Amino acid sequence: MTGFLHVGGADLACVAPELVLAGFATLILLLDAFARPIRAFFPYVTLLGLALANLAGRSASGLFFGGAVESSGLTRFVELVACGAVALAVLGGAASLARDRRDQGEFYALLLFAAAGTIVMVRGVDLLVVFLGLELMSLSLYVLAAWYRDVPAATEAALKYFLMGALASAFLLYGIATLYGRLGTTRLTALQGLSSGSSFVPFDLLLGAGLLAIVSALSFKIALVPFHGWAPDVYQGMTTPAVTFLSTAPKAAALIVLLRLLHALFPAGLPEPWRPLFGILAALSILFGNVVALSQRDLKRMLAYSGIAQMGYAAIAVATFTRDAFEGVLVFLAGYLVTNAAAFLTVAALSGGETEVRTLGDFAGLGRRHPVAASVLTVSMLSLAGIPPTVGFIGKFLVFRAAVDSGLVGLAIIGVLGSLVSVGYYLRVVYVVWMKEPVRDVTLVPEDLLSGAAFLLTGAFMLAWGLFPRALLDLARGAAVTLGGR
Repeated sequence: MTGFLHVGGADLACVAPELVLAGFATLILLLDAFARPIRAFFPYVTLLGLALANLAGRSASGLFFGGAVESSGLTRFVELVACGAVALAVLGGAASLARDRRDQGEFYALLLFAAAGTIVMVRGVDLLVVFLGLELMSLSLYVLAAWYRDVPAATEAALKYFLMGALASAFLLYGIATLYGRLGTTRLTALQGLSSGSSFVPFDLLLGAGLLAIVSALSFKIALVPFHGWAPDVYQGMTTPAVTFLSTAPKAAALIVLLRLLHALFPAGLPEPWRPLFGILAALSILFGNVVALSQRDLKRMLAYSGIAQMGYAAIAVATFTRDAFEGVLVFLAGYLVTNAAAFLTVAALSGGETEVRTLGDFAGLGRRHPVAASVLTVSMLSLAGIPPTVGFIGKFLVFRAAVDSGLVGLAIIGVLGSLVSVGYYLRVVYVVWMKEPVRDVTLVPEDLLSGAAFLLTGAFMLAWGLFPRALLDLARGAAVTLGGR
């Protein structure tokens, strides 16, 4: 029988994107050690690695490595999300890193390793493979959180993220061990057969404790209330290009892993008490994130609390647990990638640097000095608020509609009310940037080719996917087949 250690050509082809990403990360580290004068070309080497990883991802679908690793439309979706997040971080952040002399090769290598770990997380059909991918991603992000190690906020962010992340990893391991002890396997494909034949599984205390531990660990990565405490401080202290990745791709991967695990255990539908539990998590995240964001004056902290609320909208799809909800949340996650990346990158472009406090008042009148970045920031605020014709509206509409169709009208109403509250602080940013007079002179990072490409791409995707969403809907529909649902 073919085992996990019997690796063939098809197995290597399945993980070709991860191998390419890891290979280019290693190459950049070697170049930084032995060819430091070409450091200015590291962003282009990183983008080349992402392009080749994307091409390598067109492998056949199926199970590989003895059934522990999967290649499917869903894994392809996550490959695009992870590579896209790194590409936008590199395009929008290379200039600021070079200005601050923080453009060492390790930064780009860690981003590539984090992307590889993100893909492995979702590719894993075995929970142990999921854990390995999560740790590869997390260890890279712990280091990136302290990239500006001479800035107190950055070292504080890294320490908090590491300690709380280690605790979440311990919970995840405990949950996996408990599931193995109760069901005798960590394979998602085997879990489905065991749970579907046991009517008492939803009420099994041991299994419930293990699943609750896994849900807690993944909710930490998603930053759902009450597992959100790390997000504001980490977002504020972490360098903006790294936050661009942290706030998008890892959250998407953790949410998808959660959906796959729940569908493996409960293929007939989410039972009590899990459905109301996720409904409560979604409602708390939406209400808490939006209300607290109203009082924020630092834009990165505001975006952190906004991210908590946005993941609350995504959690509505978990509570709904239907095929339509899965398709909707994938559209939502793709839209959130470009929208949140645009928000963080433009905030960085309109501020005085990574060591400067990004208070709202400092952005007054900058729309006249930096109209391209300010225009993209405006579109991103509209998309985060869910205002048409942006992609943010499409994602929220699909998730809310699926909730209503499943009878979760109250949860959909909470989502709509949360979106209305969010308009207050999103449009306040637009007003200050365009309508207020400047209060002080801010030295901005000059626009270059890469940052201009980032602004153009994010702005185009936010509007194109909002006006013509068919291609994104088809991609999400093909990926949702793997998630299942009714």
